[in-house]
Amino acid sequence: MNNRERDKLDIVSTDSVILEDSPVIEVEPEQLELSHGGGLSVIIKHDYYANDTAHGRDLFRAFLTALDSRKADIVRILVAGSGVKLFSDNNTLYKEFKELYSDVPVVTVCLESIEEYGIDISALPSNCETLDMGDFAAAVINTQNPVVLE
Repeated sequence: MNNRERDKLDIVSTDSVILEDSPVIEVEPEQLELSHGGGLSVIIKHDYYANDTAHGRDLFRAFLTALDSRKADIVRILVAGSGVKLFSDNNTLYKEFKELYSDVPVVTVCLESIEEYGIDISALPSNCETLDMGDFAAAVINTQNPVVLE
């Protein structure tokens, strides 16, 4: 066996090349867990008219309660559109939503939605990351095991 050290590009035969270098990518533990699809990702696009109708509030409260009972399985919550209204402490379902997201490793929020609905970005919880709508869309597309509330 030939034990000589190879160059980065070492021609093995006239038709093949071995590329020995690969980029080093550092990944946060939370992101690594997300990429392995081991848990649920919850996507919230609307606030279910939580402030408009009793039925909307009841429906959304039922979803939040059901999700809260499975929050150990939730690895990420993604929030866009009018769903960002749930971060406002004057939303009727703020308490239930806060209870849910407080134990989730990562909450991803669309920055343009935050701006559109006038939510105070400094009031977002410490486990929140904000992404512009392009990066948010990519995050949704790459989501494993999604539960979509729309």
